[in-house]
Amino acid sequence: MRTSEWIQGGFACAIAISAWLVPLSRQRRWTISLLALCALGGVGLSRASTFFLAPAPAAILRDWLPVVITLIPYWQTGQFFTGSNKKIEAWLAASDRWFLKLFSWTRWKFGRAARLSMEWAYFLCYPIVPLGLGALYLAGLRRYADVYWFLVLVPTYICYAITPFFPALPPRSLVEGSQTARTKSRRLNLWILKLGSIQAISFPSAHVASALGASLAVWHYFPMAGLIFLAISFWIAVAAVAGGYHYAIDVVLGAAVSAAVYLVWRAELIPSSLFTAPAITFVPLL
Repeated sequence: MRTSEWIQGGFACAIAISAWLVPLSRQRRWTISLLALCALGGVGLSRASTFFLAPAPAAILRDWLPVVITLIPYWQTGQFFTGSNKKIEAWLAASDRWFLKLFSWTRWKFGRAARLSMEWAYFLCYPIVPLGLGALYLAGLRRYADVYWFLVLVPTYICYAITPFFPALPPRSLVEGSQTARTKSRRLNLWILKLGSIQAISFPSAHVASALGASLAVWHYFPMAGLIFLAISFWIAVAAVAGGYHYAIDVVLGAAVSAAVYLVWRAELIPSSLFTAPAITFVPLL
């Protein structure tokens, strides 16, 4: 099995086991366990594809199937959220005020155009991961797909693993009138969150971690495209705070986790034997 498949299947199972070791309702435990079975089914389908598909289509399916499975652990961790912790929310709000004070000297105010661009940037936190893999495909670098998923999944799942210990609502839910959608892009983002969100923050921000992880991977192998991805990731991070989707410390820590995983990998502390053939090198091609 590929490293990405071990990560996704193993993490989903670990969360399922944890659900039976902590105080949770039976319904929540079974929901988490059924989601784990879905993840394992996806991983199993990916692995089994090598037996009923030609080598090339099977390899492509295994490259792309993690896109579908990635959110399952997010929904699993959401089942641990039974209510917000007011002390944690107060601490997070205080951190926001500290960051705001830190940057107040710039006297930088966001105009209508900037806020609109941030809403669209935040929307990109959903497609940026498959777009990053698509960029590698377009550059003829799909052989690095397993490395790509390692740099995306590890920081993202670290954030998911920490999230249950910091039960809190996002800042937009705590400020009266913040739910008012003044633009179509804002309404779109809120609609997506209403449908697919766990209705709590991920701490650290998994959105920022996954976006930056994808961007760093693309930048490593395809620098020209990577710079564009890094710029988008930066604006996603800014949008997450300015739009009330995340607290500032969520975003900073999410970026720090992703950067740390990338630096550990770049320092060759992760054995190249973990990744699928052909042999993976740590030297940029472009």
